[in-house]
Amino acid sequence: MKITALKPCGLASPVSDWTYVKVETDEPGLHGWGECSLPGKTHGVQGAIRDLEKLILGADPLNTERAWQRMYRHGYWRGGPIQTSALSGVDMALWDIRGKAAGKPVYQLLGGAVREKIQLYANCGLATDPAEFRRRVRGALDQGYRVVKIYPLPAVGPVEGAATLRQIVACCEAVREEIGPDRDFALDFHGRCTASLAVQIEASVRHTQPLWIEEPTPAEAPDALRRCAEKFVLPIAAGERLFTRWAFRALLEQELVGIIQPDVANAGGVTELAKIASLAELYGVAFNPHNPNGPLQSLASLHLAAHAQAFGLLEHRHEHHDFMRRFCSVVPKVDATGHASLPPGPGLGADLDEDFLGQNPAVVWTPEAFRADGSISDW
Repeated sequence: MKITALKPCGLASPVSDWTYVKVETDEPGLHGWGECSLPGKTHGVQGAIRDLEKLILGADPLNTERAWQRMYRHGYWRGGPIQTSALSGVDMALWDIRGKAAGKPVYQLLGGAVREKIQLYANCGLATDPAEFRRRVRGALDQGYRVVKIYPLPAVGPVEGAATLRQIVACCEAVREEIGPDRDFALDFHGRCTASLAVQIEASVRHTQPLWIEEPTPAEAPDALRRCAEKFVLPIAAGERLFTRWAFRALLEQELVGIIQPDVANAGGVTELAKIASLAELYGVAFNPHNPNGPLQSLASLHLAAHAQAFGLLEHRHEHHDFMRRFCSVVPKVDATGHASLPPGPGLGADLDEDFLGQNPAVVWTPEAFRADGSISDW
């Protein structure tokens, strides 16, 4: 069997742009799908996939490790979000092909499942209004989720006053009141803070008992994260904007975080995330994949969660499932206890509607935020 084509495409979703790739083979009817969504960068990712095609055209799609190494090392220019996302999508599609060829789900090819079900948490998005968070959180709880995540920070500057801190605290207190003492919530700072501001906010919200604080400082500022690790009481989560195991090395070796959050669509695909999950187990941290985009990303993440001993919780896009079902044959959902079943097979367990993807190409989507004075903020 040989790889005959890589076909990337962008999709306009209700929340951003999503990116997919179809890997075709010379075996009639046998193909694989991968998701490599990098919102705001779909054209770059699609171009990078076309650049990768020459490296694996004619290769055996079942030899996923060799294909990964060829795409990673023979591009010369390694790493970065666009290149690694392209590699991730192709790798995911190759695992889909492997599973379909073997008649088995991906997690069985990884070595089998270590758990019977997988707990998901609902990503309730960005807001600064406590009442809005109450509404969103209640909707997630009504679906069965027992854990939610919120982004309560405005477009902050390097230093903020008491009013901003009170606003953030009010959001956290509202969510804690809404979910009660027996459910949980996490906080995402979205990499917006200086170390000093992150330390202030963590101390201010600590009494609401969030599960973790995610990306308290920018991904490119490890020294700032080190200060947070020294000062925080709450666990720190990070890693959604890191790519391949080499980028996670410093976080783990320096014990900067208690939770790592690699993204299967961006950090190296199934091949690489299985290795990163093993590192999480080795260093005694939780493996909680970043998973805010489309249904194929969710399915691949579920296969990894089923297999990884260090897995804790999986982020989930709990809204827009009707839209997802229009192009994906299987969309993960939670039961009344907030868990999903082990993902189906063979392969990733779903097929995509190529016609729908072609009829709904990605549109311009730009994540941006501005401070009160009009200056540019991190989104």
